[in-house]
Amino acid sequence: MSDNHAAVHDSLRRRLAVVNCVVPIVECIRKMRVEGLADNLIAGLFRHAADELDQVTMTKDEKVDSAA
Repeated sequence: MSDNHAAVHDSLRRRLAVVNCVVPIVECIRKMRVEGLADNLIAGLFRHAADELDQVTMTKDEKVDSAA
């Protein structure tokens, strides 16, 4: 991992920790592993969730922009 990538990663970790996001995510991953899901499948599920969130956010932003 490059120094710049590591710095961005650490910054993201700190920001997430401030709003207590990390613990529920880690707990979710732990539960999925207990259920037997492979790490690559878990990662895929999180990518899919992120894509869904992006779509919802973009739709919400479009509605806000069009109302302005």
